[in-house]
Amino acid sequence: MNVRRWGIGVLAGGLALALVGCGDDSEPKKPEAAASEDSYPVYAATMDPAEAAMTLVPAGAKTLAVTDYDEVKSLFGLDAVTSRSSAAEQQELWRRADKEAAQVSGGLLRGVDQRLREAYKWGAADVVWEARFTGGEKDGFVIKVADRVDPGRAIKDGVGPLKGAKFDPKTHLITKNAATPDTENWAAQEAMVAVAGGPATSTYIVKGCAEGGPKEKTRLAPVEAYSVEFGGGLATVRLGEDRDDLFVRLKLGDQAAAYTKVFTNGVADPSSGRIGFRVTSPVTAATLVTSDPVPFAVCD
Repeated sequence: MNVRRWGIGVLAGGLALALVGCGDDSEPKKPEAAASEDSYPVYAATMDPAEAAMTLVPAGAKTLAVTDYDEVKSLFGLDAVTSRSSAAEQQELWRRADKEAAQVSGGLLRGVDQRLREAYKWGAADVVWEARFTGGEKDGFVIKVADRVDPGRAIKDGVGPLKGAKFDPKTHLITKNAATPDTENWAAQEAMVAVAGGPATSTYIVKGCAEGGPKEKTRLAPVEAYSVEFGGGLATVRLGEDRDDLFVRLKLGDQAAAYTKVFTNGVADPSSGRIGFRVTSPVTAATLVTSDPVPFAVCD
């Protein structure tokens, strides 16, 4: 990997400017809290998908995978495609998404899309964003659907993953095993909010470090949480602010052959705790971070 400092040298090459488009450069925003001092942060429609999902992820969950399908559609100029679009338009959306876009959450309703369209007049193309969380007591999800969609009958009929889910017509969120307003969620945990990032095609967030640290003795600071954020052909790893081990962690990627092929032109910014890359294949990159330990976030 070509390791460079995130700064003037990178700007000259154009990569840092491009990385800005992968996520919000500002400090992560803490989700809005309810009025009571004893309450936990709650969902707001103005939130970016990752931080919105955090308000519904139970405190004990271990991973969160978020895909913003509005962003996926925008990548290909297919913003207007819905379940009411022609079959050809919908097929083109999913063909390109599966071939070119990072979808870390897997497409929760893709497997029952045809049934939803035929029997309930809505489908996977009406998903605005989705989030899948794992670990803790129960796995679950949050799906934001378009305002016109009423998934009530499909939920009642137990279609695919919708069996046992709930729908809130005020927020247009379908949830399953989500945190309730009176229980702690990820949005109440500072370490998780610190790596939430901003707008992105997909964001994968992990509580704790990645298993499989370096064999040789290396100076690494602890990792409480990390995220990998995708936008087009770019990726940003977030480990939390003010890290003095970021360049060491960036070099650890050279020991992972699969990563060196996909994550290239690495740049680092210790003050913000970010490592940025170009990715040769967003699809492969998304598969890597959700299935193999991320070398840049290994345990010390």
